[in-house]
Amino acid sequence: MPDQPDLPALSDDDLRETLDLMATAVASMSDRIDDLTAVADKQIKVATEARIAAFAARDQTNPKKYGDLLGQTLDSHLGATADAMTEIVRRLGVQTDKTIGALAKSEDDRSSVYRAVFEREQKADRLKSRLPWFGLGALVLALVLTVTLPRFLASNASTCAVLGASWTTTTTGVDACVFYQR
Repeated sequence: MPDQPDLPALSDDDLRETLDLMATAVASMSDRIDDLTAVADKQIKVATEARIAAFAARDQTNPKKYGDLLGQTLDSHLGATADAMTEIVRRLGVQTDKTIGALAKSEDDRSSVYRAVFEREQKADRLKSRLPWFGLGALVLALVLTVTLPRFLASNASTCAVLGASWTTTTTGVDACVFYQR
């Protein structure tokens, strides 16, 4: 038995909606990864250009001075980009965690549905095994009622009238329900 409480099974519409949400999340992550790839390409290009400029400046001027200037320039441009990439990676982690949770919930829901179907099948099998006994009981009841019901109905005046007979007293003083032929 799982540690999680049993939750009601989702309907087909809810399962479709969950799958649609998961597909949207995967598409969103794909778009974000594409954006990250573009940012990484841009960073590589900027770094390459900066390296070329650094080599050119070293040959033409004071390497210490221009090296410091280049370092500050790179830090200012790449620092913001690195911070943005860190945020994107954090968001991707959050989305991944949400997707994993949704998949786990979907698996739990599927297990619950399978369990409910199995229990219903077991209940139906038990009913099928008892059905012949119910039929036999109904047959015995019908036979008993066939024998005793007319006798019971003819035992008082009101039900005798419902049957279309007459309630009379015989010459010996016994009350009887009598059917006269016309």
